[in-house]
Amino acid sequence: MFRKKNILIFSSLPIAIFLITFFRIGNINLSEDKKISISSSESKKVIALTSLSADLISNISEKALVGIPGSSILKKNEQLRNIPIVSSGRMPPNLEKIISLKPDLVVGAKGFHDKTLSKLNDLGIDTVYTSISNFEDLEKLYRNLALKLNAKNIKPLKQILENCYPINNESFSNKKNIVALVSSRPILSPNQNSWAGNLISKFKFINLATDITNKTEFKGYVNLSPEWLLKSQPENLLVIKTPGSDLSQYESISIWNDLKAVNDNKIYTFDYYGLINPGGLKVIDEACKKLSSI
Repeated sequence: MFRKKNILIFSSLPIAIFLITFFRIGNINLSEDKKISISSSESKKVIALTSLSADLISNISEKALVGIPGSSILKKNEQLRNIPIVSSGRMPPNLEKIISLKPDLVVGAKGFHDKTLSKLNDLGIDTVYTSISNFEDLEKLYRNLALKLNAKNIKPLKQILENCYPINNESFSNKKNIVALVSSRPILSPNQNSWAGNLISKFKFINLATDITNKTEFKGYVNLSPEWLLKSQPENLLVIKTPGSDLSQYESISIWNDLKAVNDNKIYTFDYYGLINPGGLKVIDEACKKLSSI
């Protein structure tokens, strides 16, 4: 059995619901904004339709945000408490409310906010389509938003995400191997084409699932069989904690107690936001901190 601090409490909700939430709200797959233009105006009014873009914008310009999504992450940010909410959950944003706030720029997720952003474009409102699948995408988005807001002397992302830039020595090599599990039925794990996979590789871990490319409906995630896990014998297991989750899902896997990581108590729990869904800067930094402690 595991020490209490390492116990996973995984979601008892159906995996389909969990991953719909992931791909609609969280897995923002970054496309480069091709309409970057620097405004001569010193102050722009911006509406963010994702929690991460709201977080980035608030770090670039404290007064720019005039609308944000109804996110559990943003509710913890005192600076954003009085900013109007323009969307809730997986529901489409309130277009009328967005227009009433008279924004100069609206930032949304490609694939989820396309219709809203297209309508706003037709009305002459500038838009940015975001999509983040790796750390470079995050850095690029931060720079692009700074250009959009004509911001100068912004705080470097390196100073905001202090725990995410620990490895500057190119010769450094982390020999620890891992497998990250995001569900048990099916057993899904991130490969190199996901945000989680990219963040894991940033810390030089050997992700045993990184090169697996079997087809699933969830880009960047692959199915693992119990037999593969038993044969691979990962030294460390990263498991994702979501509200309402239950460890019995994993304990019921026939080979669970035959895994080296289980017997060696090398189980590390991670929150969904940060490692799987970037969500916000604070949760990303917390995920980085935990990765660095393994």
